[in-house]
Amino acid sequence: MADLALTGAEREFLRALRELGVGYLIVGLGAAVLQGADTVTADIDIWFQDRSDPRIAEAAKKVGGVWVPGHFGMMPPMLGGTLEDRFDVVTTMSGLDDFAMEAARTKTVVVDGEPLPVLPLDRVIHSKRAAARAKDLAVLPALEAALAASVANLDEG
Repeated sequence: MADLALTGAEREFLRALRELGVGYLIVGLGAAVLQGADTVTADIDIWFQDRSDPRIAEAAKKVGGVWVPGHFGMMPPMLGGTLEDRFDVVTTMSGLDDFAMEAARTKTVVVDGEPLPVLPLDRVIHSKRAAARAKDLAVLPALEAALAASVANLDEG
């Protein structure tokens, strides 16, 4: 989890999203690391329910950040300013259901005192398999080991 320790601006941005009621999920390897996967990632993949939601810009502005919603097919959405470039705004998720269905499966993981909605590890694995990119397939053993360990811990508890 130390790999995803949040900067003050990141923590405040995520808090502002929650307080403003913006639907989002932490997905990808960031979500996996937060659930005990023995791997690392440099960014935080964030999936918004609605990238056109003006409250995203409001949350970014509260912390001195900038929200650039992007233009479909021309420029990807991004966060900047005090939020730098660690957030990777996800526009599609391979092999997953729509946002509402995946959000219903969400786990909450507390990072630096902030409760974060996180895509469950089994769904991260499902998405990585569906994407089938070499870099996704390469991390599957670590993700599957983390899932097996979490299931074993539940069985013991």
